[in-house]
Amino acid sequence: MSNKEGRVEKWVKVYAQLPFDNIEHFMSEFNSIKNDIETRLKIKLDIDRNNSLVTIEPISNETSPADMMKAKDVIQAISIGFSKEDIIDLLDEDSVLLIIDIKSKVGDSANHIKRVMGRIIGEDGRAKKTIEEITGTIIHVGNNMVGIIGDYDRAIIAQHGIDLLIEGKMHSTVYKRLESMMRDVRKRDLTSIWQKRDLK
Repeated sequence: MSNKEGRVEKWVKVYAQLPFDNIEHFMSEFNSIKNDIETRLKIKLDIDRNNSLVTIEPISNETSPADMMKAKDVIQAISIGFSKEDIIDLLDEDSVLLIIDIKSKVGDSANHIKRVMGRIIGEDGRAKKTIEEITGTIIHVGNNMVGIIGDYDRAIIAQHGIDLLIEGKMHSTVYKRLESMMRDVRKRDLTSIWQKRDLK
């Protein structure tokens, strides 16, 4: 896929699936951010409506495999329903997108899916907001999926919390677990900072 310097050959293409629902909303969001994505990631995006695909191509010798995969993540984030502002955060090098497919975890029952999504969102959105605040991530729930944007460690912790809610754990239990995990992350971050200072 790439040459020895980690660049993508110009003939390489990556494909991302268009959403099956709300395609017009997707197109509106896509068109509003397309130029930003192409400029930041040094890629070209084309919509293939006939095959329900977005084609991602490199436009520069400096385009990396990571740029191509980041562009695919951005397309997925738009499909889930993240806002333009949230997607700009995803373009940061350290940010990742994690996706939880609720239907694959709980089955096809519409009532069950609705109930689980309600647990994740919480009354007036409080559960989702609390997990975001504890982990420092951005979460969107929609189209039977949960999307998480953040740095890798924090996104993994948020994903763990949502998995616990899907399993039926009490909200208070989940929050305490996430707070404990985040304390470990902060300790590790602080240790890393001091180690880097000692090396100078």
